[in-house]
Amino acid sequence: MRTHHFFSVFFALLACVVQAQAPVPVAERVVTHRDQTTRVTLFSNRTVVVTIREDNEQGFVRRTTLGTDAFMVYLNALQTDAEALGEAPVSSQVDTSHSEVILTLHVGPDAPRLLRFSPMAVVSLPLARIMGALDDLETQVLEASPSAEELRTWAPRKGDRVQLFTSAYAVVVEVGEDGTLVLEHEETFIREIVPAGSRDQVILHVVERDR
Repeated sequence: MRTHHFFSVFFALLACVVQAQAPVPVAERVVTHRDQTTRVTLFSNRTVVVTIREDNEQGFVRRTTLGTDAFMVYLNALQTDAEALGEAPVSSQVDTSHSEVILTLHVGPDAPRLLRFSPMAVVSLPLARIMGALDDLETQVLEASPSAEELRTWAPRKGDRVQLFTSAYAVVVEVGEDGTLVLEHEETFIREIVPAGSRDQVILHVVERDR
């Protein structure tokens, strides 16, 4: 029964994506501590986005895309724990006037379900597992290369101009059949070989694409 319900929810999410032509959130957590707010959102297109705001000004946004298998593991876990939350998942309230957690679940019973509680509150095991999953997703995003998402969809061509992590600029002069790139540095004309699996460790940003 649980498996059937899980796939029903999953396909309902996919249907929403098709209708809206945009990804929909699966789960979202907003943690506020004094003047800093950190938002972690898992979307139905497997994207995880972390946004950090300070003094109501957005200062940091980073995202990554989960593999299909990893996404299904998180989706299944969130669905299972959301079903087990019960009516009172927070068993104690602690007064932390400058800190708050707002958790929105778009899976499980009564979705979307909104929970507000203190970071210091005692929570049930299912809610602790949900928070742990979001902690893990946040860590994955923060530890991912800042250029990984951009380069994931980049099809390099001769003439593309890129900025490197060294702040230097280079031009793609050769693209190998296995995806290996040969970059020529603009100022020194030194040529650098970059294996396909190391692009996001060398290239920070694609500045200009050759047409």
